[in-house]
Amino acid sequence: MISIFQKNKILIVAALLIASGIYGYKYFSKKKPEKKAVEESKNVFSVPEDVLKRHPLTYVALKEVSQFEELALPGRITYDPESMAKVGSQVEARIKKVLVKEGDRVSQGSPLAILSSIQLGEVEASYVKARASLDALKLQADRAKELFEMKVTSAKEYELATMQYKTAKTEAETTRIKLDNYGLTPSEIEGIERGIYVSSNLILRSPINGEVTERRAILGQQVTRNEELFTIANLTHLWVLLDVYEKDLGGVREGAQATIFPLGDEQSTVQISGKVGYVGTVLDNVKRTAKLRIMVSNKGGKLKPGQTVTAKVAGLVVSTGEGKRKMVPLEAVHEIEGKSFVFVPLGEDTFEAVNVIVGDTIEDDVVILGGLPEGAKVVSKGSFVLKSEFLKY
Repeated sequence: MISIFQKNKILIVAALLIASGIYGYKYFSKKKPEKKAVEESKNVFSVPEDVLKRHPLTYVALKEVSQFEELALPGRITYDPESMAKVGSQVEARIKKVLVKEGDRVSQGSPLAILSSIQLGEVEASYVKARASLDALKLQADRAKELFEMKVTSAKEYELATMQYKTAKTEAETTRIKLDNYGLTPSEIEGIERGIYVSSNLILRSPINGEVTERRAILGQQVTRNEELFTIANLTHLWVLLDVYEKDLGGVREGAQATIFPLGDEQSTVQISGKVGYVGTVLDNVKRTAKLRIMVSNKGGKLKPGQTVTAKVAGLVVSTGEGKRKMVPLEAVHEIEGKSFVFVPLGEDTFEAVNVIVGDTIEDDVVILGGLPEGAKVVSKGSFVLKSEFLKY
């Protein structure tokens, strides 16, 4: 049996515990708002009046835009003209031997085919003759100069010998240029000059490093001047060409990022990044489209010239009609210690740095996912000055 004294003691202890709990609850519930107020006050700061005068501020409100998704357009892979070459004969000839096939990798100067040309043989013979005449006339001109200086011959005879030498020199140089244009190398031309190389054979060589992507040369074929026989291309850099409608051109800029997919397979793991290298300035009169050129690196060889692909370009977007997105200018958002902040005016010279949650960046605007109340205005132009002042606190 519990005595009356013990009962009273238990009641007193219980009453004390209840009173302590009530007091503690009231104490800590009052303290929390104070702590929060202290935390919030850390983000409120003032800016000196003279600073604001030197750096006028611009205020903007959240703007709402429709939800967009990137627009996927069909495109076609093509060569980069700066990394390809068409090779043909500079003279009428017959193909004696073809040294490469499609798919072969070649270096600059690699032989592609051997041609036989009567015309080339005639020019080589003319060059040999011109060089021999030039050497003989040079001796005559030098001798005429000596005799003229010794006053043995007249000035007229000296001038005639000099003129004949200059004419022969011009003819030899002109013939040498022809050989150079036909594709003979300097060493081959030097061989002709020394009389150890006279042939009607012409070797076609690759002007660049790359891959033989097209071969039209056939053994025994008679070819004409400038007829294309080989296409050599460096396939590590290619172009993607798109047709973009006039209404969408305003959202695309040179340098914009692009993603390339196999046609119709946007979920494919085969994705190649590129950049917009050119936005067309002339519209097709019928389709009302302009050409968009994307430069891509193809070091892995995943893309082939002539291949059809799908491309998504930053700035090429289409409205989904689902809800709205809230945006502010990109210059209004600043990253501080890994968080994104905007500056909200509280008075003429007082501002608050508000932590916001940001989304995608579209052109010069950034999506605000949270942190700003409806109707709030933020500082846009001049906000970098506020960032500097805020970091002083």
